Amino acid sequence: MAFDYPGKNRAYEAALSRTKECLSADDRENGLLFLEKAISLSDELRVNAAIAEFQARFAKENASLRKIKALLEEGKNPFLKKTQAVDGAPTSKDEEKKEGDSVTGFFSNEPPKTTLDDVAGLEAVKEQIRINVLLPLKDPELFYRYKSDAGARICMYGPPGCGKSFVAEAIAGELKCHYAVILVPDILDKYVGEAPKRIKAIFEEAEKYENVLLFFDEIDAMCSSRDSDESTHTKDILTTFLTCMSGFKPKGKSLKVIIGATNRPWALDSALIRGQRLDTAIYVGLPDEKARQFFVDKEFAKHKEAYEGSDLTKEYCVEALDGFSGADIKTIFEQAATRTLRRVLDDKLPKGQYYKIAKADFDAALKAHHNPVTAESLLRYAAFEKGMPQ
Repeated sequence: MAFDYPGKNRAYEAALSRTKECLSADDRENGLLFLEKAISLSDELRVNAAIAEFQARFAKENASLRKIKALLEEGKNPFLKKTQAVDGAPTSKDEEKKEGDSVTGFFSNEPPKTTLDDVAGLEAVKEQIRINVLLPLKDPELFYRYKSDAGARICMYGPPGCGKSFVAEAIAGELKCHYAVILVPDILDKYVGEAPKRIKAIFEEAEKYENVLLFFDEIDAMCSSRDSDESTHTKDILTTFLTCMSGFKPKGKSLKVIIGATNRPWALDSALIRGQRLDTAIYVGLPDEKARQFFVDKEFAKHKEAYEGSDLTKEYCVEALDGFSGADIKTIFEQAATRTLRRVLDDKLPKGQYYKIAKADFDAALKAHHNPVTAESLLRYAAFEKGMPQ
């Protein structure tokens, strides 16, 4: 009987989902059952995969799942903020945290390996970052000839899916500094009533490091204009954040960087983007031709056999994808591949025979994809960049 690859893959994804669901709720017994099922299925998928890329993928995932199992057997649950003993009793603080662990849970122990060389296009953005952020470390003699404090307070804005988070990660990778990614909606959702305390704790932990970068994603969620109809609680959060940011200054030649990212810069409170706050505005726009070429080359290289000899050319893709974000470009390629895969399954091709990803598949995916970046929104970003009232 032929191996039911699609069915096994669906069962594997379901087992992964249930594993995360159970362990996040600290249901270790059921979590372990689903985890063992996922381990078994990933091993089956690895053995029966016809493509080397999938063999490597499932081998890697199988190894990661086995590490999670080992941690659970040691009484540690990696899906919980605080590790608990197997019997459910909380461990002592000394046992709970190792030396160097983040107090708030937002700081990574190691800087990212991503650098600005990994960022496609955005040359103007990179240039601003090199002058405002990297120069104090790269050429301190030149920097301190003109400026007294190292660091930057950046408002990074632009359409969704254009790589603001990736750019922030690349900056931290270049600086090799301590790095915290704070998803603002998570703070507001998970710590209702505790958000101001949480914000203070993040800044207090950041003060312990000589060189540090704080990245607040979707910062408009807690720093929207106080002229709006936001609640008193939300305004208290904004006030706390502004106060903490004002006191967050480099000492000596230490480096303190704050980046707030938003898709709606016009919604931010004016006190946030005035001088000495997030006073360096960096627009991260849609990929230019060079960046689109990078994304297209990457997709073609990832599935070389599926594109080689196809009527779909790189040149056509680069031109057709003008106006789409990096995230949308990736999605369109995935949808085109899905359409081709569906044709293979529908036509019941013999094992070892495949269709190429055709131009028709790509065009259909392109036509079906809703582009969230409208002409009106681009005009609004341009107006904000020029300082025009919204």
